[in-house]
Amino acid sequence: MIKKFKAALSKYPTGIACVLSKNIKNNYNGIIINSFSSVSLKPLMVLWSLDIKSSKFKNFKSSKKQTVVLLSQNQKKLVNKMAFQNDEISGLEYKKIIDNSVFSLQCNKFKEIKAGDHFTIFLKVKKILVNSKTKPLLYYQKKILTF
Repeated sequence: MIKKFKAALSKYPTGIACVLSKNIKNNYNGIIINSFSSVSLKPLMVLWSLDIKSSKFKNFKSSKKQTVVLLSQNQKKLVNKMAFQNDEISGLEYKKIIDNSVFSLQCNKFKEIKAGDHFTIFLKVKKILVNSKTKPLLYYQKKILTF
């Protein structure tokens, strides 16, 4: 049933985003997510889900400030780096990710709820940066696409 579920959801095109935060050692880290959702306009809120088995779980569960970033077409290499390599990034990389993205939402953690094998993390949006000169990366049928 899980394979069928994943196959069905792969038919839903989505943008590729990442969540950035500082870890316990005060270093930046990031995780690739293929989906997040708007929750509320008053106050501005979004949510994303984190797998309990993720090697990055402890860092993101404990972080109080997180930035959701919609990645642009020129950030394709970043997807593999964050998805399959060390999650720590430098302050310069953090700034470059934000500057080259489609948009970023700087947030404070509001609430988290355990849901099955994931935690759903609710974030209050505190600052929005939009780059109108970039186009997003897309994820469809297990492929990274551009348009």
